[in-house]
Amino acid sequence: MVSVKQPRFATIPLCLFAVFVAAQAAELRPPAVPLVTHDPYFSIWSFSDRLNESQTKHWTGAANSLVSLVRIDGSVYRLMGTEPRSAKPLPQTGLLVLPTHTVYS
Repeated sequence: MVSVKQPRFATIPLCLFAVFVAAQAAELRPPAVPLVTHDPYFSIWSFSDRLNESQTKHWTGAANSLVSLVRIDGSVYRLMGTEPRSAKPLPQTGLLVLPTHTVYS
């Protein structure tokens, strides 16, 4: 019977390090989140932590405002943008930025 020697490196610390790196990556937030990207001359980004905290902008910082509203049980909420101020901002529970699209919840 042939016995196979296991490698003598510490696999547990390596696994713990991988879990730590994954947890840190989940907390990272890019400085701007792409919303509409057509080409370098036409793109719209969100520069705030919540989609309804500031107006959307071009990557240069110039205003390119998008507004999104939703009516739920007769009340109007803001999903995106800062106007109208009379509409309450809908709470944002998550953000997922992927290579080809951005998902807000």
